[in-house]
Amino acid sequence: MRIHPHLLAALAAFAAAPAFAVTNSASLTLAFDPPHSPPAVVIRRPADYLCATVTIRSTAKDTDRLAVAVQETVRRLTTAVQRSNTFQLHQGPVRVFGAGSGSSFHSGKTNYAPSSLQTSLRILSPLTPDAEVFEIIRQISLFVARIEVPNDAEVRVVSTTMAVADAEQQRDRLMQLIREQIAKTREQLGANVLTVTGLDGPVLVRQLDPLFVELYLDYQLSATLEKLPDSQSR
Repeated sequence: MRIHPHLLAALAAFAAAPAFAVTNSASLTLAFDPPHSPPAVVIRRPADYLCATVTIRSTAKDTDRLAVAVQETVRRLTTAVQRSNTFQLHQGPVRVFGAGSGSSFHSGKTNYAPSSLQTSLRILSPLTPDAEVFEIIRQISLFVARIEVPNDAEVRVVSTTMAVADAEQQRDRLMQLIREQIAKTREQLGANVLTVTGLDGPVLVRQLDPLFVELYLDYQLSATLEKLPDSQSR
């Protein structure tokens, strides 16, 4: 497939665009609904952000116009975020997990097809203890809908979810809590063989309610009650 040189230039300009003033580069972990209940050891805490994923798409017939329309829409959306004093544009890494698998990617991922060009951005709304999450979702939807975009471009909110910044920083605390659980289990059951798996996995985030999440490691703990030899049991 041959891409028009003007389109390549526009895409290069889009990729090289500088970061804007109101940005957030924290490493985010998005909350998800796990296929099974979390283990016994979790950290319950408020979520840091409501994260809205916004797609920007153009289906302009002209290849030059295709990239220009997306680039102009990104500029208008980012300018609106700058002026809002409420929202932030996330430009850092994000971890997404689901059905036992995970992936990590950055903002501004652009997909090109012969007849369309699409990119995505993430808008963050910091959460306070008295935040009304459903009202925030409504405000973000209205905020995006009010942005004037070129005739051959469209912008829309495709998903919203809770997000936690730097979830991996809680790993040491989780490991300490798990060690305490292991010691307690050994004492209560009299188990002399304990097996723990899954401790090398990522710190996951599960949504509890509109404001709170649970951070945890998806580990498994099994205990074996082995009969000691007579020489050791005396």
